[in-house]
Amino acid sequence: MQRIERIYDFFTRAAAGTKMTAQEIAAQLGISRANASSDLNTLVKEQRLIKEGTKPIYFSLHMLNEQKNLETFSQRNPSLRNSIEQAKAAVLYPPQRMHILLNGETGVGKSMFAEMIYHFSLEQGRIEKDGRLIVFNCADYATNPQLILSQLFGVAKGAYTGAVNDKAGLVEEADGGILFLDEVHRLTPEAQEMLFTFIDKKVFHRLGETNFERTANLQLICATTENLDSALLQTFTRRIPMKIYLPPLRARGLNERLTLVSAFFDAEAKNLNLDIKISMNTLRALLSYPCTNNIGQLKTDVQLLCAQGYARTIANRDSVIIITSYDLPPYIKEGLYSSEQRSELWQLLPSRNERFITFKKNQRNDITLDNEGSNDIYQLIERKIADMEKIGLTQKAIMEVLDLTIQEFFHSIYTRTEKNHDSIVNLVGNEIVTTARSFLIACASTLETFSENIVSGLAIHLQNLKQRIEEGQKIINPRLAEIKKKHQTYFETALAHKDIIEEGLTVTLPEDEVGFLTLFLTTQTLSKQKKKVKVLVAAHGQTTATSLADLANDLLEDSEVVGFNMPLTCQPTSILSEIEAYLLQTQQQEALLLTDMGSLINFPAELEERTNCKVRSVDLVSSLHVIEASRKAKLGYALEDIVLDIQKITHATKPVNLVENGKKNKSFIVTACTTGNGSARLIMNLLQKKLALYQENTEIKAFQITDSCELEKELNALKKQGTILCYISTFQIESLHCPHFDLAQIFNVATLNQIQQLIDFEFSFHLALDNVAPMIKQVDGVLLLENIKNWLDLMELELKTQLPTETKIGLLCHMASLIDSLVPLKRTASNAAEDSLIYRELRTLELIYSIQFSPKEVAHISAYIYNQKLSL
Repeated sequence: MQRIERIYDFFTRAAAGTKMTAQEIAAQLGISRANASSDLNTLVKEQRLIKEGTKPIYFSLHMLNEQKNLETFSQRNPSLRNSIEQAKAAVLYPPQRMHILLNGETGVGKSMFAEMIYHFSLEQGRIEKDGRLIVFNCADYATNPQLILSQLFGVAKGAYTGAVNDKAGLVEEADGGILFLDEVHRLTPEAQEMLFTFIDKKVFHRLGETNFERTANLQLICATTENLDSALLQTFTRRIPMKIYLPPLRARGLNERLTLVSAFFDAEAKNLNLDIKISMNTLRALLSYPCTNNIGQLKTDVQLLCAQGYARTIANRDSVIIITSYDLPPYIKEGLYSSEQRSELWQLLPSRNERFITFKKNQRNDITLDNEGSNDIYQLIERKIADMEKIGLTQKAIMEVLDLTIQEFFHSIYTRTEKNHDSIVNLVGNEIVTTARSFLIACASTLETFSENIVSGLAIHLQNLKQRIEEGQKIINPRLAEIKKKHQTYFETALAHKDIIEEGLTVTLPEDEVGFLTLFLTTQTLSKQKKKVKVLVAAHGQTTATSLADLANDLLEDSEVVGFNMPLTCQPTSILSEIEAYLLQTQQQEALLLTDMGSLINFPAELEERTNCKVRSVDLVSSLHVIEASRKAKLGYALEDIVLDIQKITHATKPVNLVENGKKNKSFIVTACTTGNGSARLIMNLLQKKLALYQENTEIKAFQITDSCELEKELNALKKQGTILCYISTFQIESLHCPHFDLAQIFNVATLNQIQQLIDFEFSFHLALDNVAPMIKQVDGVLLLENIKNWLDLMELELKTQLPTETKIGLLCHMASLIDSLVPLKRTASNAAEDSLIYRELRTLELIYSIQFSPKEVAHISAYIYNQKLSL
């Protein structure tokens, strides 16, 4: 290998982002510094490396070449790690590599993936340096089968009129290298048969040849967007053992999409030889708009934005391309106020004062985010309003974005300053820190004790507040009215103690600022709430557990399930130690361990002894158990409730036992007061007088409670006796998934009507168990109704509404009959309505009963639910 290629090979094998000087390269490879410097500069001219900085000058792999390196690509695209490992295995498989079939939607990057496999093959010496990557799109000749055969295998002289010379085909040209057949499903059956004959025997003949056999040593990489079972001959697909699926862009996460956007803008800056500045709003929109044609469309959209900016730059004789949200077409601009992945997006791109990110034409650019962010909420809001008004957002959309902006700002400032208390004191001074601490101590007398860590966050905010008031700038809180209504207790507390800040800073606080202080108090309270249940999967086998976890995370568009594989050669104690280390590192409070065999069932007791985490387990689980556990954990269900619901998911014929001691499960309405038992009983008497309770089924329980922890304990004990329909108290329990009403609401007629509907449905449900369940023929009727009721509860949570009793009873009976009629049918294909919220919730029922709801049925259910919802 030549010296210059040794240097380039060193960078391709190094970790992503490696930067080195000429002196360091010379020392690593044992060559002179002068030779290293000369070769490095040559590689820069060839655009294989880039250099940046001055004294010292650092060299690194060019982004475009870095993307061709499988190791680097794997680090930047974690969702493709499994696909990349499969590709490596196929290339390294002895003696002559393994053929590959790539499958994925249009635009997911199959051609680029094939190119990376080619470069990896060169690096590993699996093909010679002169081995070629030959690309052929089968769709170009789909209407002419004979032409396809001649292109692939060549033509013998005289094979047909006009064949005056022998002509080699692509198989011969790719000898020693790789032949990439894109859209292979467009090949005729005859062409597929000729290909698998070549795969089997390594021999072929040109069109028109009969007595002469030719040989070629190559690797086939075929790509298709179609279903492998229906679009290709089974005799063909069986001969290509390595089938690699490339996921669509929507399944690859925001971090990976950010990496792609960064790479595309970086490439355009090099191609156009101009720096490119893009606004933060442009970046947010590109990360969140529905990019239906995947990476191909994303790259094209970036190029179009750069082309428009380039034309404007040339016309104005500017030195830099500037792209703002004004330049975005409507379908991209939608991403600015799309609710999907909004929280994750704002964590990835936190609020900050810098409006633009610059891609330099003469250096490699990665989007590096300023984790410190902005500390000035006032400037942030002003800029946000101005930007959103310019791009034409509606007032409702502006308010939604502002609401999220304010919440994320206070959450991030609390998190950022938590570990930097000493440096914050030096920055703002003891006077402001003391004022912040005094204000929080005073508020704690009404609300709760505050952590010392959040003093720093409030001190930073107060410094900006003081500066703004001293400069005579206005303080405007566009969400003030809603804050006062939604967080009344916190607002009144902040208002009562604002004089502490006024005296400490010698300022006068307007009511708008009290609203900001209110949100600071509520945000830090939310950050102290108990973490959601963590779902862990431990299973025997090389990849069983991680495969189950990946399936659940993919379906729910999450990354919360963690798998622990247990190969047969591995001792259970080592897996136990691995799970223990994970729980200690992440400081989990509650975890559900799903296992495949009873041998792991003793893990929870040992884990609880070694960690501070409460652990429960369910064994003999399937993918459905993992999906359902993950979904309920994501919704905030309590650990014990998840365990009980998961244990119901079974294909056994034994019905769920709903009868205990000769009585049906009771339904409860709970009242809890802090002012004394008399108040709780007074409310109980009011409810008994105003509501139809169906005495055999519904009972009202009254408690005198002093804090939320005590109430949660009482409610958890009561759940073991029956179903809690709702509770009335000054406290709200996040882990309890049933309606909550405060004491003031209970005197409202509308609230009483809501509670009555809860009672009516529970009573009707028990009647359905007696009358509808026996009519179900294909499955256990009681368990089916329980599963549908559970689905209805989840729908109400997702839609944030209470469906009328008649709606739920109608859906209960309709879906029970529908599922019973569908059970003999097996789910065979994806559903056209899979993107809808309704269908995402119906998916669990499909998995339980191995059925498929048709698009028409999903549409009917959706229309029925949404029409009823709109009428509330």
